[in-house]
Amino acid sequence: MSRTVGIGGLTVDKALHDLVRSEIAPGTGVEADAFWTSLGRIVEDLAPGNRELLQKRDELQRQIDEWCVARKGQAI
Repeated sequence: MSRTVGIGGLTVDKALHDLVRSEIAPGTGVEADAFWTSLGRIVEDLAPGNRELLQKRDELQRQIDEWCVARKGQAI
């Protein structure tokens, strides 16, 4: 069962959290908590645009599916 940690406004797998804290962040000059806080802000800033892109992807896929169904058995 996966355990998670809430940090920086994110929910991350505990193994990833621990990896950043113990192996990735040390020696970089970036504190692990500061990393997660910054990443959380980036995710928050990009979320609306990402949702729009996912909606566009869904619409394009719907159109592709309709096209394929309408032309089933026909040569492309």
